[in-house]
Amino acid sequence: MDRSTSNLKEKVVNRAINSLRKDKRIEQISFAAIARELGVGIEEISSFYTSTEDIILEVQKKSWESLHRYWDRYIKKANTPGNFKNAFELFFERFVDTLSKDADLHLELCCYLPKCIKYREKNRQKVKQKFKNLIKRGWPGKDEKVLERQTDLVLLSAYGFYEYCATVGKRERKVILKDFNNMINLHLQDRLFF
Repeated sequence: MDRSTSNLKEKVVNRAINSLRKDKRIEQISFAAIARELGVGIEEISSFYTSTEDIILEVQKKSWESLHRYWDRYIKKANTPGNFKNAFELFFERFVDTLSKDADLHLELCCYLPKCIKYREKNRQKVKQKFKNLIKRGWPGKDEKVLERQTDLVLLSAYGFYEYCATVGKRERKVILKDFNNMINLHLQDRLFF
């Protein structure tokens, strides 16, 4: 994809998000209006998006895929429990750093639009597998039942953390991140887990 196409796609996303911010419903956003505002033909927009839902889905995918690539680099380099713990914490740091100013709107739409819900569930399973691997290798010595329960609780906590961070400003996200990482670390140090 060339730079001009990438720029146009980004402008389309920004226009769609701005329209949603103005209290429009997703069904009311039209490619024709976006095309007029950007001074391009509707066929240009239609060449890479078939619906407004596709615009939101692409934003969701792009965000998570970037996060996974970053995270995978650290997981691949990890070879000690400390490295795996660090990779675990880096996920949350990167997550907080890369949340957009429109994260609240993206979250709302991703819990509402069918294609986004489907992608969200698929991604949740991918994140769960990575959490389980990192917990197993970063906090060794757990039996399978404990590992499974802790993974489920960390996943639940992570998505709650996401929902909270999506609704607050960058400063508040940074403040809660430190406490969140400490809470998760304390939780994962328990080998018996009750």
